[in-house]
Amino acid sequence: MIERKTKIRVRYAETDQMRSVHHSNYIIWFEFARVELMKHYGFSYARLEDEGYMMPVLEINVQYFKPARFDELITIRAFISQMPRAKIKFEYEVSNEHGVLICRGSSLHSFMNQKDKAVKPPKEFLKEMQKHFK
Repeated sequence: MIERKTKIRVRYAETDQMRSVHHSNYIIWFEFARVELMKHYGFSYARLEDEGYMMPVLEINVQYFKPARFDELITIRAFISQMPRAKIKFEYEVSNEHGVLICRGSSLHSFMNQKDKAVKPPKEFLKEMQKHFK
């Protein structure tokens, strides 16, 4: 398994009339944490795109448990628990500064070239991932 924790402070613009973070922002936070995870392991989205690879979202799931509130410090744990193949599944857990689980989710991605054709992940990427899934 590989994982990375990323922190973000809830901004006022992310809240709704009920003073809770609007549900759509969690997906944005997932993306932020996913990008940081990939970068941490040496495969930034920019690098993959420069090499001709895209990672479109095929599916996204979110379970909400408690609301996040303005000015809370949020931790987003992004992780990959299964060795990537043609598709890669990212999982997420969002907790507040008191360690309370706010939501959990996942996103499923494929690898595509710049002509929207499904392709295998880069060999270097798979080699690096294999180190963490023995």
